Amino acid sequence: MDKHAAPPNAEPHYDDTFSGPIVEISAERITVSRSVLGKPAEKKSFWIKPDTRIEGKLHVKVKVTVGFVTTDEGDIARLIVVRQDKRK
Repeated sequence: MDKHAAPPNAEPHYDDTFSGPIVEISAERITVSRSVLGKPAEKKSFWIKPDTRIEGKLHVKVKVTVGFVTTDEGDIARLIVVRQDKRK
């Protein structure tokens, strides 16, 4: 058994995170916008692969945190977590 293999249900490996509301979504891509005080809004797109772990229901305007890796192909989402709105 490979001692470096992730145990079942372990969080996928990713290098960085990006959080904000979804502004565009398709079967293979997600675009997220984030605002930082005093800076213009920043948009970032991520590829969704068959092994991307998605926690929650994705739709436009929902807030998410994306764990991703950067490759020659672009930024690939490894983990997408929908953040619950706490104002309910």
